[in-house]
Order: sequence, then C-alpha cells, then structure tokens
Amino acid sequence: MAADNLSRPRVAAVAGADTGPVARLLADLPPQWRGDTIGPGIVDWTARNGRGRMTALRLHRLPERLRVELAWMAHWQYLDGVGVHVAGINQIAAVLAGATDAKRAVPGSLRDLDFAAASRMVSVWFEARHQRLPAPVSLRSLRPLFGYPRLALTARLHEGPWWEMDTWYPRCDPRIPLRDREPSAGLGCTPGAIVVPWLRDAAKWALAMMLQAGVLTWSTIRGDRIQCLLRFDRWLATLPDPAHVVGAPHQAGGLAAAFRQWAADPANRASTLRGRPPTSNGANQDMRAVAQLMAFVVDHQEDYRRRFGPSPWDTLTEGHPAVWSRQIARARPVRRLDATRYVDDHALAQITAHLAALAAPKHETVTVTIGGAQRQAAGWGAPQVMRMLLLQILTGRRLSEICLTEFDCLSPATGRAVEVAEHERIARFRYGQSKIDQAPDTILVDAEVVAVIAEQQRWVREQFPGLAQRYLFPRRNANACGTKPYAQQSYIRLLQHFSESAQITDSAGKPVHLNHTHRFRHTKLTRLAELGMPIHVLQRYAGHATPTMSMHYVAQREEHAEQAFLATRKFKADGTQVAFSRQDHDGMHLFDRADRFLPNGYCLLPPLQSCDKGNACLTCGVFVTDTSYLDTLNQQLAQTTALIERTTAQFQDRHGNPMPEDNVWLTHRTAERDALLRLLAAMKAAPGRAVQGAGTPTGPTPIDIDLTRHRKTQP
Repeated sequence: MAADNLSRPRVAAVAGADTGPVARLLADLPPQWRGDTIGPGIVDWTARNGRGRMTALRLHRLPERLRVELAWMAHWQYLDGVGVHVAGINQIAAVLAGATDAKRAVPGSLRDLDFAAASRMVSVWFEARHQRLPAPVSLRSLRPLFGYPRLALTARLHEGPWWEMDTWYPRCDPRIPLRDREPSAGLGCTPGAIVVPWLRDAAKWALAMMLQAGVLTWSTIRGDRIQCLLRFDRWLATLPDPAHVVGAPHQAGGLAAAFRQWAADPANRASTLRGRPPTSNGANQDMRAVAQLMAFVVDHQEDYRRRFGPSPWDTLTEGHPAVWSRQIARARPVRRLDATRYVDDHALAQITAHLAALAAPKHETVTVTIGGAQRQAAGWGAPQVMRMLLLQILTGRRLSEICLTEFDCLSPATGRAVEVAEHERIARFRYGQSKIDQAPDTILVDAEVVAVIAEQQRWVREQFPGLAQRYLFPRRNANACGTKPYAQQSYIRLLQHFSESAQITDSAGKPVHLNHTHRFRHTKLTRLAELGMPIHVLQRYAGHATPTMSMHYVAQREEHAEQAFLATRKFKADGTQVAFSRQDHDGMHLFDRADRFLPNGYCLLPPLQSCDKGNACLTCGVFVTDTSYLDTLNQQLAQTTALIERTTAQFQDRHGNPMPEDNVWLTHRTAERDALLRLLAAMKAAPGRAVQGAGTPTGPTPIDIDLTRHRKTQP
C-alpha cells in the first residue's frame, strides 16, 4: 500500500549505534536545521517562515533534547507546507530557556507538553517579566506548534507499533498504511478515547491488523468504524460490569439486543445533533462493527493473550460474534433515488448562470441573468470550486474523485473514438477513483470538459510556479509544496454558503442545495440512461462494480416513463395500433425542451422563451434538421429560387428597372435561399447527422447549459 497521499515527512534511517531520541531526530534534520539559530541559508525561508520576512529561530540556552525537538518540529512544518510558525517556536523557546536558567522544572520532552500546559508556562513567564497576564490573543501563536507538529514528534519518538498510539493521523505518522488514492488521508481519529481498557486495546490492535491486511481501508476506519466502537464503549459504561458482554454465551443474545435498542435511540447518536434522523442502517453498522471485532479476537485469541495478557476476552467464544451478527436487521429494499434528487434544467440553468459569481474575485461584482432578469452578485473568489462543480455536472464524478484527480489527467482517445476525436476533440479523462479499487478510472470526455481541465491547469501553473503538481485541484492554504489535494470539507462548506446566497430552485420552486454534490452524479447517470445507454456501458461510465448499483442512481421520473411507454405503444381512437415512426419517437424526447415542430425540421427554443423571428426559421440559430427532411428542403430551395426569379422579372417588366438589392421582400427571400444553400451544404458535409443553426452565418445558438459563460468577461 502506498503511503504518499499527502506530503508526509519521511523517517530517515538512523546510522550508527546511537538510536536514542536525540540521535533519531538529528538523523532526520539537514545540517542547516541544526544549531542554536535556524533560518538563514534555508531555501525559500522568507516565504515559508509564517511571517513573510527574514526571522530566524532562536533556540539558545535550551537543553539539547528540547532544542533538537523544536528544530525537528519546525522542519516538519517546512516539509508539510504549512509554513514554520517562528513566533510560537521562539516564544516557547524563550520560556523554556528562562525556566532552565532559573533552575525551575522543565519537561524532559515536548511530547509531554500540551497546549494548555504550554499556555500556563508562558503566562507565568510573562507575568514575572511584565507584572500582568498576557492577552489571550498572544497565546494563539502556540496552538499551531502543539497541534500537528507535536503529534508528528510523538509518532517519531514512539518506540512500538504505530497502532499503540491513542491518536492516529496519517499526515503526522507515515507508518500508517494508506491506499494510492485515499480521500481521508488528511484526517485522523482517536481510538484512545475508548475508556474501557480491554476494549481499547482490542480495537486498536484489530483495526490496525485489518488495515494492514487490506480488509478495511483508512476511510472506513476513520469514517464510521471508530465511531461505532466509541458508541459501544459508551454503552458499556451503563452496565454494572462491562465484562459481562464477553462472558457467559447464554447472556450474549440479551446483551446484543439491549445494545441495538440503545444504539437506535436518537439521544445516543451524534448524527441527530446535525439534524439527521437516525436510521436502522446506523444501528446495523454498530452491530456489525462489534461482531467483526469479536470475530477477529476469537480468531486470534492466543496472539492477543501473548500481546496483552489476561483480559475479559479470554472467555469469548465463537458463539458471541454469531449471536451479535444475528441482531443485524435485514434492511428492506428501499429505492435510493427518486425525482427529488434529480436536478432539472431549470435548476441547472440557474447554477451555470451563477458560475461567474463563484469564480469572480471577492472585491468584484458580476451580472447574473436568469429568465431575462438581471441582478448583481458579489464574487466569491473561488475559481477552483467553480471548475470542480462544473466537472461534477459534466462528468457525474464523485467529489472524492474530482479532488484526487491528478494534474496530468488527459490523454488522447484510443480505439474508435479516434475517428470522432479528429473532429470534436474527444479525450480520455483519468479521474481519482478511490471507492472501488477494481473499478475503471477513465472515461471519454468532450471538448467542454477538456476546456475546463485545460483552464484549471493554466491556473495551477500560475498559482504554483516552479512546482511539480500532483493534483489538478490543489489546496490553497498550508500547501507550499503543492502536494495536497483540495479538501472536500472546504468545498462542501463553501457551496453551502453559496447556495444560501444564490437561492437556486428547481422548476417546482424547491431549493436546490449545491453542497449535496452527489445529486449531480445521479442526474448525469439518469440522463445517460434516458438517452438509451446500455446498462453495461452505463456501469462502465459510472465506475460501479455491479449494474444493480448503477440502476440505484437512475431516477424514476414519471415524465420519462410516460414518454417511454408512448414511444412503444400508440393506438387510434378505435383501439387499433398505429405504427410509431422514428420521427415520432424523436419528437417525444423533444417535448421537455421543444416549443414546436416545423415542416422542415425542429425548433429547439425552450418553452419558457418567446420567439421574435416570426417564420424566419431557416436563418435561426436554434433551428435543427437532418437528412429525413432533405427532399422538403430541396423542394423549398427550388421553389424559393423560382419565386425570386419570377418576381424580379415581373418587377422589371412593370417598372422598367431591376428590383433594388435592398428591397425588403428580396432581402428576406435571398436570405432564405442562402440559408437553404448553407443547410444543404452542411448536411452534405456531414451525412447522416443532424445540423443545427447551419442556415445562419454565425452558427448555432447554444440551447442547453452555457458552459463558457464563466469564462466570458463580465461588464
């Protein structure tokens, strides 16, 4: 398993016989990071010291171990890309040096000094010098130092296996195994919060062994497995003797049922605090986590006894996990998706209209046009979020897949797609597949997706000059090395606030919350299914392991069901069946966006918009036709040409002069004739394909989402 998902400082091999803490830390430090003064001579120090000016670390008069530990923590910050917090390090160094000079007690190691204890030491030192307590704001500079850097130092000095630690953070401990693409690589968990000692030891050991064996992933452990065991630990605290849970087998059934009832109570679940009602699936996860832990301990009971000694687990039998597993309720088959999670065209039009505001700088305002009405919207200064949202809409990828997409994610199309790519710029897009390891991680994309990705790549090169980028969407803050992906939590949080400001609604007037980004995946797959994509192709595009999962993502829209039925059955008034032509079937699919049918094609003007062209459809950018109307168009061209010739000849005979070129009648008839010539030429150049707006010199008018609006200069 790869463990380089984030910029996690590597542990250097220690050479020589001395393997003590100081020697181990010194082995990780380059020469310029050793000594009493650190800063001058370090590459990019001015920009990376957290204050933007040349300020050195001053570690004078400190005991050797404390000096080396502070230097190591500063070096870890430098490698992590957060910037070295010089002020906090110098502050605690001065306090420790003063305590050492005064012969007062100082901690032997900074891993034994947390933020609260460090704040008290600084307050005492400050009061002795200034006869007053320091302002609370002055202590904030200590917090960054006693966060991730202290966790990293604790992990580096830890002598045993990584899972013995109470706090697990892959960012701070490179020993924790991760997948190549791990969405939760920057997040941690605290198994040490489990109070019952024998449960805490077993949970740490079992979860670590299953993680290293690939049975569980870090996202699963960090996401819900630890939370399930913490709830189990809280329930054990309500029992007179927690050891009874793994005691007599005949009591296992009653205790398992009692825990399920307790876990199903909304008051005992943290999800209710976020406004989410508890579900039976949540209680099932708790039961499954406990049963799996019991089964692992049973299978490795001798190994556990050798490692931890006697414990209540000694009385555990194979019947215990079986009894607890039987308490996992079989969930009724529930449709995961309905039309409420389908984003209709009305909402998508509003979303794309607001993309310019999402990408504009915060000090600017942009004009947003919705339904003909214009309003001013303040910029949000989030161009990356705008392009991430656009990619989710266009490709239907999961949020984690967009965040973990590599910088060089486009490659030339292969196979039969090469023929299309020559005309329409088709490419192969490699996204960050992170949920199913065996699933494919590439799809074909069109020119719009290619343009969005190319624009993001240009932006990244401008923002991170001279750095070899790994991710297409890098984190802006605490990422000086450019090796961290955009945080999913930051993306969702910003979209949540943006939704409240934009007030986007669907066609029924219900609000559409952009922070629920998975609905764009549902919408994309639903539309592909309604277009007739075969289920095995839909499964391949979605990146699912089974077609059943793909069908869970297809919304059962009543409108589409009626159209599909009418496309297969049509009857006369007397009940006799009528043959349903291809044109009729195409027309049914146009009902949700077309205003009318024309004798020589279709008008793709959306129903909510009005037409001011009268009958000048041939020169309209939303007029579309195909070869099925070829005879009609040729006949219309011949009639129009003959009408022009006949009418101009009559004008010559009547007035003795040729009809002027700017004659209003001649101008319109000539425009129709030229439009027909352009239409027929376009159809001849692309046989078998429909053409839109070919009769107008300016080309087709966009009729769906304006995917280039956000790149246009706003007034």
